[in-house]
Amino acid sequence: MQNFKHILVYAGTEQPETAVTRATTLALENKARLTLMDVVKPLPKALGMMTDIAKPDELEKLVAADRRRKLLDIAADFSDTAVPLDVVVAIGDPATEITRQVVNDDHDLVVKTADGFSAAGRLFGSVAKSLLRLCPCPVWLLKPEIHGEFDQVLAAIDVESEDKTHTDLNRQILELAYSIAQRDNAQLHVVAAWQIWMEDSMRRHAGDDAVDSIRKDHEAKVHKALDELLQAPFADAHDIRVHLRHGSPASVIRNIADEVEADLLVMGTVCRTGVAGFLIGNTAETVIPNATCSLLALKPNGFVSPVEMSEALLTEEDQPLPLL
Repeated sequence: MQNFKHILVYAGTEQPETAVTRATTLALENKARLTLMDVVKPLPKALGMMTDIAKPDELEKLVAADRRRKLLDIAADFSDTAVPLDVVVAIGDPATEITRQVVNDDHDLVVKTADGFSAAGRLFGSVAKSLLRLCPCPVWLLKPEIHGEFDQVLAAIDVESEDKTHTDLNRQILELAYSIAQRDNAQLHVVAAWQIWMEDSMRRHAGDDAVDSIRKDHEAKVHKALDELLQAPFADAHDIRVHLRHGSPASVIRNIADEVEADLLVMGTVCRTGVAGFLIGNTAETVIPNATCSLLALKPNGFVSPVEMSEALLTEEDQPLPLL
């Protein structure tokens, strides 16, 4: 398992036990620190005007104190593990406050139980989706009923990206998925998609022979890129199943996830031009809303969270103007 040093668990869900248990195990294996966090949403203005009990900010602090006691109760259940454990309660937007905590306290992993489970099988609600956009470190969203180990781990990589940033991200996805599969004795699947830009339109204008030649060359290039990614330690592994398919990445990933009955999907969430900022890739934007398994999402090196960017701008605005 990748060597995480400071893990943050968001416990502000109805079933935080899955996330806390998995994070505690990771902390033990990595000799890491663990922080349990909850976030109190600001009191609606209309409600604040209607109550005579206390001022809105005082009510928020009362709720925060209650949430802190609950976190301490959860922490007490894991006190015999000897994992260094802190509790944090913030007031504000959950995804923003979680990201702010990550940035300010150098967390390298966020673990959270999926918060949007529905009859349709969709797992990821508004907090999870915002975290995937904002959080600079890996975010692990666990299906509530997951207990114990994973069985089928699916790593989704982009073999058509040529820049170093996304090549490195592919490597990180593979290494992390591989380590989880090794730890849980799970089957590791690697999925990659390739396609020719505007292939149908090109066929109409250039003809089948020309496009078939381009397609053959491109497929060979993709195979070579995949072979280079699957070098040591993966080259010596006999338990990795590779699924290289022609088609749109989102469709291929969804189809393979269904075929292998994946219970964990590991993928990147930032598009090729969205390294700095909050852009989420089209593939992730399409795949994630329909995911029915747990998700571990990574950002490329150099990603700067919009939360960090906005705080930097505020800091600059607070600086005194230079004397003339």
